[in-house]
Amino acid sequence: MNNRILKLKSQFPQDTSNFLILNNTNITYFTGFNGAAALLIPQDGENVLYVSETNFEQAKHEVKNAKIEKMNRGENLFQKISQHTEISVKNKLSIDSISIENWKILTKLVNNGNSLAVSSNIVKGLRAIKTSDEIELIRKACKIADIGITTAYEIVEPGISEQEVMAEVEYAMRKQGSNGVAFETIVTSGANSAFPHGTCRRQTIMDGDLVVIDLGATVSYYRSDITRTIVAGKISGKQQEIYGTVKATQDLAIKAIRAGIKAAEIDTVARTIIGRTGFRDCFVHNLGHGIGLDVHEAPMLRPDSDDILEEGNVVTVEPGIYIVGFGGIRIEDTVLVTKDGAEKLTNAAYTLQTN
Repeated sequence: MNNRILKLKSQFPQDTSNFLILNNTNITYFTGFNGAAALLIPQDGENVLYVSETNFEQAKHEVKNAKIEKMNRGENLFQKISQHTEISVKNKLSIDSISIENWKILTKLVNNGNSLAVSSNIVKGLRAIKTSDEIELIRKACKIADIGITTAYEIVEPGISEQEVMAEVEYAMRKQGSNGVAFETIVTSGANSAFPHGTCRRQTIMDGDLVVIDLGATVSYYRSDITRTIVAGKISGKQQEIYGTVKATQDLAIKAIRAGIKAAEIDTVARTIIGRTGFRDCFVHNLGHGIGLDVHEAPMLRPDSDDILEEGNVVTVEPGIYIVGFGGIRIEDTVLVTKDGAEKLTNAAYTLQTN
C-alpha cells in the first residue's frame, strides 16, 4: 500500500501539498481498510485516516500506513481535516471526488475555492494499472466465478426458477471462498433475457428458453465478472446462429487487445462484426469495462472512450445480441491486458448446452 501512496505523491498536481481521499473504494485502495470517512495524504508527513468511533479500534488493528484519527459523534469531518493541514493558494488541497454540498462546506472553511482542486484522474489512472498482487487476487476471484458458471450449467433445466439458479451459483462461489458477489447476480430467461441488466425473478425457466447468467466473485475486495448464455432444453437453429456470431465477435475482439491500442478501437472491432450480420441495432451496450476494486472502472471499452490500453489493465469483453420478444445472448470474460496481447482470466466452458 505504501508504494501506491508514493506513486500518488509523485503525481501531485502543482502547488498541492495535501491530497484528500473521500471515495470509500479509493481509501481501501491506499490503506486496505473498508469503512473510513477520509484519508489525508500530505506531501510531507504522516498520512491521517479519519474513522468513526464504531470502526476506530478495527482500523487501529488493520491499518499500518496511516495515523488513525477518531471521528467522535457530532464532529465535522472537514473542520477536523482543516486543523491538520494548511490550505492556501500556494498549498492547495487536491481531492479525489466530492459532492457539490461538501465542496461548498469545504470552500467556506478555507475561505478560498481557489485553494481546492478535484484531481480524480490521478487516482483513476493509478487504479487502472494493476500490480502483480492485485492481478493475483482478481485471478482467484475469476476461478471462483468459473465455478459459479459451471454450477449453472449443471442445474439449469426446464422447471427451475431464476431465483433458484441465482441462489445455487452464489452458494457455490461462497463455498469456494468468495467474500461475496461482485454485483447483483443476473439470471434472466426467455424473453426477459433480451434485457441486458434484467432483474432475477421467481420466473420458471421453460423448455427452449435462453438463460443469461452474469455473475462475479470477490476476493479481498477484488472482483471478477463473467457471463454465459445457456439454453434449457432443445436448442433452436436461430439460437445457435446468434450464439456463433457473439462468440466469434468476442474471439476477434480479445485477439485485437494489446497494450498501446485505443480502447475505442476494440469496441469498434466488435461492433463492426455484429453489424455485418444484420444485428447492428441489437448490440445495445458498450463492449466492456475495467474491473478491480469496483466492478466498473477504467479503462472503458466503448465507442467514445479516450482510454489507451496499458499492460496491467484488467477489462471485461462482453458482446451481446438482444432481440425483444425472442431473447438475448451475451458472452463475457475478464481479461488481462499484456504487452503483446491478452490473457483470459475467466475460463468457464463455452456452450449453449447444459451438462
